Amino acid sequence: MNESMVEKTTIASAPAKVILLGGKAVNWGFPALVAAVGIRSCCTVVPLAGRNGYRFTFDEHSETGSLDDVQAFRMRIDGLRETKDYDQISDIAKKDFFGPTRYVLAHIAERTGEVGLEITWRSEIPSGSGLGSGAAASASMVVAAMHALGHPPSAQETAWLAWQGDVIAHGGVGTGLDSGASALGGIVRYSLKEGPNRLELKTYPSLVIGDTLVRASTAASNTSSRNWIADHPMRFHLLREMGMLVEQAQSAIGEGDLATVGHMMNLSQLIKEKLGMSTAKIEGLIEAALGAGALGAKISGKGGGGIVVALCEPGKENEVARAIDAAGGKSIVAEVGVPGARLESTERS
Repeated sequence: MNESMVEKTTIASAPAKVILLGGKAVNWGFPALVAAVGIRSCCTVVPLAGRNGYRFTFDEHSETGSLDDVQAFRMRIDGLRETKDYDQISDIAKKDFFGPTRYVLAHIAERTGEVGLEITWRSEIPSGSGLGSGAAASASMVVAAMHALGHPPSAQETAWLAWQGDVIAHGGVGTGLDSGASALGGIVRYSLKEGPNRLELKTYPSLVIGDTLVRASTAASNTSSRNWIADHPMRFHLLREMGMLVEQAQSAIGEGDLATVGHMMNLSQLIKEKLGMSTAKIEGLIEAALGAGALGAKISGKGGGGIVVALCEPGKENEVARAIDAAGGKSIVAEVGVPGARLESTERS
């Protein structure tokens, strides 16, 4: 352990995300566009006596363990991944609150040779909403812990390490979509082949998030989608169409053509309805947003609940937000294209 960290408290934060286009099709190799938004998860790391253990705290949840515990957990998960026993990983995702962050910590320990940290989170991001709360928690922990241990990570390294948490949270086949956006910030294009890459943009679109206040399991959704395609392979073309919409929307975003981006979002929502991801509550929020002047609106994430995201002309955000609230959702107007995971402070204890 770097002696310089012994008297320091390290604080880092990472943003939430919304999926503009793509999403579900990413698991089959197609691209997606995802934006970092200005609500954040914050992680505080302080040295722990003994330099071999760890302590996690998040709200009412807490856990204490050793480096051996972390390594044993990783060996178990790695074995399940190798045998593709995704049902067991999904079960862990449901029951083990700190499973994803413990798996990330195991990878941090591999790189640094130690843990010895007390790790505490506080977050503005609603848990289980589809805003990537888990990825943000992991990304903020990576930055804080790696700095505290004397190994400051690059943005791409943060994305990769945080992704390990999504592997568990998403049932064994999690992509790096959420973690890439949280680590890099801005608007990110993601694919399995290329990983996360931040787009170079001069301006960012205005969005309103609508929380349905209904929670669904990402791991269960991913399993359902795999089975849905496996049972009827001809449905695969729907995923291909989603990928095509991403390509068109990416060009339009670069040109500032919001109307076209909105059309692409609406078309993507039709495909998501066909995939069985939508619900009456989701449709109600989307109709309310469009009725209030949104250029496009769609599910962001796994569907079955969670959030919708509405694209607005500048100045229309509050009107669209009020319509979403009136339709029974909870609106969030957040800055789009914010910085990714970052160190906030290193303070003397």
